[in-house]
Amino acid sequence: MNTSESSQIEISYTRPKFWHRIIANLIDILLFALMFFILFISVRAIVQTTSEYKKNNELLIQIRLDSGLYIDSSTMGITDVITYNSRLDFAGSVRVNNAKEAIDSFLSYAEEVCDEEKALEIINSYDQCRLDNRFVDKLGQPYFIEDEVGTVIKNPNCSATNQQYFDNFYTYYIDEVLQGYLVTAIPHYLECTRFMSDMLIYIELPISYLLAGILIYYVPTFIFRRGRKTFGKAIYHIGLIDSRYLNPTQARSFSRFAIFYFSELILSLFTLGIPYIISFSMMAFSKTKQSFPDYLLGLYEIDTSKNNIYNSYAEIEISKLDNSKKPIDFKMRDLP
Repeated sequence: MNTSESSQIEISYTRPKFWHRIIANLIDILLFALMFFILFISVRAIVQTTSEYKKNNELLIQIRLDSGLYIDSSTMGITDVITYNSRLDFAGSVRVNNAKEAIDSFLSYAEEVCDEEKALEIINSYDQCRLDNRFVDKLGQPYFIEDEVGTVIKNPNCSATNQQYFDNFYTYYIDEVLQGYLVTAIPHYLECTRFMSDMLIYIELPISYLLAGILIYYVPTFIFRRGRKTFGKAIYHIGLIDSRYLNPTQARSFSRFAIFYFSELILSLFTLGIPYIISFSMMAFSKTKQSFPDYLLGLYEIDTSKNNIYNSYAEIEISKLDNSKKPIDFKMRDLP
């Protein structure tokens, strides 16, 4: 390395072992996942204390209970009727009766809160679904038939058990049909669920993800300044040097974090980890063994257990001085 036209400094660096780099990266990933989980719980708890969130959550709960499709259980909390009735201590006949009560409650609730046309559509869907030719027993007998006056009733010739009625028809009708009407037809329900999902997608997840990335991949570079190390790389003595073979500046360290965060951590969420795979492949198989951010910024990983990382050429020159000689003894001799 040339520091001027008249002087030269010679220094050699050693690449870290590949498996050290792998484990160091895995440690950082695990720390990131743990930090993200902790931050997500914390951010979510803060969001849930806001007045707007409480108002929407209370309204959502009230609509669910009024609809009859949810039950406030002392053991399971607010639970949909299918999950609640799937408990092992319920007989098939009890599950069917509870499902019928839930359907009747929802149809009555729809008549109260929906316009006449939508309410009629929901009510008619019950008969239409019961007469669907998909719901037949092993002998081909339908689950439901129409009597002489056109009323839909349970088919007395059907061999299906109550449990089969519950599993095959009532579970489908409540989970697929009525839950769909709950979201699309019941006033204010969609607005409440959209607010909750927006808070999750645009507030809770992004803030947790960003803070976890900063705390695991950027903050440690202030702690381990020489080599700009993360926690995993500090454990395995892996540091960074720039194209001058010196310690990277904080600006370049921030650039590295920004490129890594947006090109790998963010894009990998939407592309099945492809950017991270590409960066890993570059680190494993390229001639210079650089990851994608390091390649763009001209950074290299070295083994700091065998090499020092210097902040300047002057620091290198000072370290090369011969300090092995004994200092001069300036003590005065005893006078006679």
